[in-house]
Amino acid sequence: MTRRTDAEVVREVTECINAAIEKNRRAERVVVTVLILLFLTGLGLLVYGAAIRRWELLVPGGFAELVIFFPIRRLIRLREDNMRLQILPQLLRLAETKEAKHLAAMLVKRLIEKV
Repeated sequence: MTRRTDAEVVREVTECINAAIEKNRRAERVVVTVLILLFLTGLGLLVYGAAIRRWELLVPGGFAELVIFFPIRRLIRLREDNMRLQILPQLLRLAETKEAKHLAAMLVKRLIEKV
């Protein structure tokens, strides 16, 4: 009976983790879209400014290219969170005692709340 209860806990935690990963994937898509739009806007301003020899357009184009750093940083953080979440069910399976499984489940819930 204990084994069934443990399996149910692991299944419940795995479902929560999968939901959090899916939420992160949606956020990743948004960040990638913003990245592409920023890149194309900056590149367009740079090319257009150089083509018509209006150098004042190069400054906002260059600024748009520099601002790409922030979405890239967010994207890397989302990917790291996804990797951590995917590892957690394995930790639950490796927990030997009931107390260890309970502590692992509490850890998972806290991490999911932060994500």
